[in-house]
Amino acid sequence: MEFIALFLIIIIILVVLLKAKTSPPLEVPYELIGPLFTPAERSFLGALHLACDDKKVVFGKVRIADILKPIKGLNRSQWQIAFNKISSKHFDFVICNAEDLSIISVIELDDSSHNKKSSIKRDELVELACKNASLKLHRFKASATYNVNEIRDTIFSTTTPPEIEPNAITSNIQKCPKCDSELIIKTAQKGKNKGNQFLACSSFPKCRHTEEM
Repeated sequence: MEFIALFLIIIIILVVLLKAKTSPPLEVPYELIGPLFTPAERSFLGALHLACDDKKVVFGKVRIADILKPIKGLNRSQWQIAFNKISSKHFDFVICNAEDLSIISVIELDDSSHNKKSSIKRDELVELACKNASLKLHRFKASATYNVNEIRDTIFSTTTPPEIEPNAITSNIQKCPKCDSELIIKTAQKGKNKGNQFLACSSFPKCRHTEEM
């Protein structure tokens, strides 16, 4: 009798295992959201590519937590709170150096949704985070069309010094406070200061120090 009972238990176990193997996998319902960028974002991205030279790379929809992180020295609770504030947020566009993908600046494209109370608080948090991390943040208004020159001047007139002229005049008055190289007199070739002279370190691009005349 005991043998029959044991045999039935084994049969039941085998049936359960067989059913588990033949059952279809659990289906999780997902679907495509659609294009990665809105029409306004796609238009801006095209203008942004034209505004950047071949030494720059543009990325879109980059998670803030992939660029910024809480500072060292926080306890576990403080670190987690700070991380949670940025973990679900992203920058619209990120500009990097093509050579090493180091971050040059980030861009937020503001449409009408940024007028909402929740969005205003989000923008204030992002601006403060960038300020604390010394990360340059540019904001542009979403529009149907964009001026490439205006985008270029806004972004790069503050992130990169003017190009060193081949025949720049050597200044024998001052030396660079950062690397002690000679400062040279140059003329700005672009941006709002185009045509103005300034002092720049002669060891550029190793040292990017500049001073007003």
